[in-house]
Amino acid sequence: MHPRLFRVFSRGFLLTFSIFCEAAAFNLDLEKPTVYNGPEGSYFGYSLDFYLPTQDRNTMSVLVGAPKANTSQPGIVEGGAVYYCPWPASDPDSCRQIPFDKANNRMIKVNGTREPLEFKSHQWFGATVRTHKGKVVACAPLYHWRTVKVSSEMDPVGTCYVAVQNFSAYAEYSPCRTNNPDPEGQGFCQAGFSVDFTKEGTLVVGGPGSFYWQGQVITAGVAEILNGYSLKNILRKVQGEKQTVAASDTYDDSYLGYSVAVGEFTGDSEQELVAGVPRGAHNFGYVAVINATNLTFIQNFTGEQMASYFGYTIAVTDLNGDGLDDVLVGAPLYMDREFESKPREVGRVYLYLQEDVLLFSPPITLTGTHLFGRYGSAIAPLGDINQDGYLDMAIGAPFAGEDRGGRVFIYNGQKSGLMLQASQVLRGDWASSAIPAGFGFTLRGDSDLDNNQYPDLLVGAFGASKVVAYRARPVVTVNAQLILMPRILIPEDKSCRMPNSDDMVTCLSVNVCAKISGIGIPDYVALTMDLQLDWLKQRGAVKRILFMDTHQHQRTQQLVLGQEDRQHCHNYSVYLRDEGEFRDKLSPISVALNYSLDRNSSPPGLQLRPILDHYSKTFHHEQANILLDCGEDNMCIPDLKLSAKMDQTELIIGDDNLLMLTINTANEGEGAYEAELHVTLPPEADYIGVERRREI
Repeated sequence: MHPRLFRVFSRGFLLTFSIFCEAAAFNLDLEKPTVYNGPEGSYFGYSLDFYLPTQDRNTMSVLVGAPKANTSQPGIVEGGAVYYCPWPASDPDSCRQIPFDKANNRMIKVNGTREPLEFKSHQWFGATVRTHKGKVVACAPLYHWRTVKVSSEMDPVGTCYVAVQNFSAYAEYSPCRTNNPDPEGQGFCQAGFSVDFTKEGTLVVGGPGSFYWQGQVITAGVAEILNGYSLKNILRKVQGEKQTVAASDTYDDSYLGYSVAVGEFTGDSEQELVAGVPRGAHNFGYVAVINATNLTFIQNFTGEQMASYFGYTIAVTDLNGDGLDDVLVGAPLYMDREFESKPREVGRVYLYLQEDVLLFSPPITLTGTHLFGRYGSAIAPLGDINQDGYLDMAIGAPFAGEDRGGRVFIYNGQKSGLMLQASQVLRGDWASSAIPAGFGFTLRGDSDLDNNQYPDLLVGAFGASKVVAYRARPVVTVNAQLILMPRILIPEDKSCRMPNSDDMVTCLSVNVCAKISGIGIPDYVALTMDLQLDWLKQRGAVKRILFMDTHQHQRTQQLVLGQEDRQHCHNYSVYLRDEGEFRDKLSPISVALNYSLDRNSSPPGLQLRPILDHYSKTFHHEQANILLDCGEDNMCIPDLKLSAKMDQTELIIGDDNLLMLTINTANEGEGAYEAELHVTLPPEADYIGVERRREI
């Protein structure tokens, strides 16, 4: 293999240990994920996508690329394959190979002998897989062929296969297998290194090895690829195909097309192409926005750090809900240089919010925390995973963690762009001393596997040959209120009658209301409500208010809210204890309300338990005060006076005579509550006791 070719395709396998810090879990279900298994060592999970067949729009499945898998093709070793994995999966080993290509190498006569024209062994078929409305493309970037110009050379031009009509029709598409071979042409193109579809279904192909690794981007219609296709046509020009062309040699070794995506940035409703160029701009890397009509370059985003591989991966989605596409760029080799003497390679992701036509805000950055974790190796738009009106995203760090098992970080969109703290962190459970699992090396979201109105997430772990499907749980939003009446308790106002008694006491009304809402939530939702009175008091102190019926300061209650009654209100009466039982009248009385979903209540008709909104307030507290004799403002300003005298003027050390210290205190201002007097005795004196005398 050509050394430059390997440098292009070896997508960051430098590994070491890292440090991991868990984050709180949100609504991706971690209890019952679906795990698909592939052949060991096949790199099953290196690429993946959701697949929705054309004949059944309600049954979704999963496609998984395994670029080192063996197939039934005669004489082909590790040609690679794509697997069809049904949903729901009754068996983790239920995936089956899709027969994109059953043939062996095509042959050609050379000097009277038949020799291979192409070389499918170790071609990495399945390194990329993408779907669009029933169309599927899978590529082999390391596919080689024997060029027409120089028959002894084998050029890694790459090739792709397109499948339609539920895999009943196939066509090969190898746009770089042309009469322009060798490194200076398209001989090292590696077409299919990256692929995507426009919303109209046009195929976008990246070939980072063309023109001395300047790279190129190629587009073609799927219908045109299928039209007139014949296996015999080795060299074939597809009608309507467009290709970027070679530039000056200053652009050599740039890798245009290392990653590709599509988005709308010019306001004309026609999508533009977005291509990563991770070694361009003097190795700072950049991302190019390209006009899809004439393939001219419109705008660039340039990396901030040399050799960070800015543009390794790109994604386009609208995170802040303004109707404009935003751009996310991964730089998995980014070095954190907080300490110049010891930089740390942690990876970084850049978010460019589109504010107007081709006008972007300065980037918002998310930086990894795991050393050599390759944070930003994969970025996946998730759709609105928590159904709050803003689209969300996932970022993979496939070699993060102490076990190098990989992590996936979930971030939720908001009006300002993105919540900078991950709402959930997923981790792979597979560790190996040989090949790391690579959990999070590939991600795919924005599709609903189980039809519960929430998009789900696929995570590939190619080193373990596994793919994990995480389903999103329904999100319940609770709007709760806690109202205290009155806000100032008057101890002399004894207007409440004690239950089963004629005693009149001072009381406080506590009103609690809870209202639930959400998309796809159960018909009935059970909440556990915990109400605690006077919760700010120090441990061991006497509670000043209690429930009238139970003489307790805490109450836990289950609320069951149904479709017809999504709101519940309840009023509790609590009373102020006799002021002789407590001393503290100054600090406010605090009442706390905390609610949670009842874990003991099964959600009817749902496979997944719902979860409370991660961003809604589940803890509430309000305060009331005890009326003090301190004026209209109820704020006490005391004026403490103190006088002291001793019955002796001096005391000899060792003398048995007692020394009496008499202290008189008085308050000449407003009320003084819980006032304390501190007297410090010399260490040579023995303390005997104190006698209090209160004069009214």
